[in-house]
Amino acid sequence: MLANRIKPFLPERDFFAFAEVRVLLISLAHGVNDMYAAFLNTFVPHIKLTLGLDYALTGALSLIVGLCHIVGQPVIGYFCDRIRRPWLMMTGPLLCGLGAVMLPSAGSYGGALFFAGLWGVGSAMYHPQGSGGVGYVSRPEKLPFALMLFNIAGTLGVLLSPVVAIFVVKRLGYGGLWVTLLPPLLLAPLLFFSMPYLREKLPPSTAESAGFWKSFSVVFVALFPVWAVAVVRDVVFQGVRFFLPLKIAADGGSLDAIGTVLFCITLGGSLVMIPVERIARRVKLRTIMGGSMLLGSGFLIAAALMSGVASTALYVAGVSFVFSTIPLTVALAQTLMPHARSVASSVVMGLAWGVANVALYPLGWITDRIGIHNTTLILGLLPLLGLIFLLSPVFREERRGSC
Repeated sequence: MLANRIKPFLPERDFFAFAEVRVLLISLAHGVNDMYAAFLNTFVPHIKLTLGLDYALTGALSLIVGLCHIVGQPVIGYFCDRIRRPWLMMTGPLLCGLGAVMLPSAGSYGGALFFAGLWGVGSAMYHPQGSGGVGYVSRPEKLPFALMLFNIAGTLGVLLSPVVAIFVVKRLGYGGLWVTLLPPLLLAPLLFFSMPYLREKLPPSTAESAGFWKSFSVVFVALFPVWAVAVVRDVVFQGVRFFLPLKIAADGGSLDAIGTVLFCITLGGSLVMIPVERIARRVKLRTIMGGSMLLGSGFLIAAALMSGVASTALYVAGVSFVFSTIPLTVALAQTLMPHARSVASSVVMGLAWGVANVALYPLGWITDRIGIHNTTLILGLLPLLGLIFLLSPVFREERRGSC
């Protein structure tokens, strides 16, 4: 029969099991929030030129974003595990978008730092409740798949970010970026009326009055190896997405070229994430993550040593393999800390992401001294550092599906 013939080409039943309103809405909000993620990377050559900045001062814009995540996400995650309403999922994307659309038009370096901070605060507000919320509304045995959907939605937002930014600027100018605030404005009431509560009640463990520092320290110590791997991954991903546009601009590349490369990098990460999640069901967690890091490092080193289209293709491949491990680290963290999912997510996503952004400032300082080509080579070597932390017992799961 026709149904039997097309069945192998249809998504598996698990996909439809998770295609429920709450998971889809949280994922949609993730995509909207992360739609602004590449605005800085896309316009960083413009900002650097108009404000007359060196690489170190330009990297400080990312440092501000990173500090917002480092300070904000663990604290926000702590409170997210103690509230039921999705307030932060509603307001976070609005603030994130406001900072992102104002950043390219900042008339001074101080203004650019302020809007970068506003962007960082908004993003830090959304992610702990968003990723933790997926854990609370999903069945435990299907959590990794639900988180994969959540991360793919965010990645698609990042994927569209340079496309949307360049499309609007070319037609309306930098002042026309205000129109990109329509999605979070429309999504906020939709979230409120369709999902007023993430949970029916708070678990007993989160209803207790344990202080922030005690709760955070317990989670951080338990998840330190996972966090360390996430930091290495995010430094590589953020570093390539930040410095590669500057390298392209230094070589005479156009805004269209920068946008195309950022688009391809993010698309590659999204596509590789799907088979990696499936392979991880059948092989050891340590094996799949180590293999991704090794392949990513090899491609990135080769990219730094080459030029032209071949170099760009290798950058895309390298970042894709490194980036594909995000759902695996988040699923492992939430599994190890089931009653503190928002804090666990904030540690391996927000805190790691923030540290990676902060790391761009010293990388900018180094670039001013050794050149941007040598900096990209350093980024290619970094994934090898993550292999050390994969030796930790927390990565001893036989299969990712056992999480």
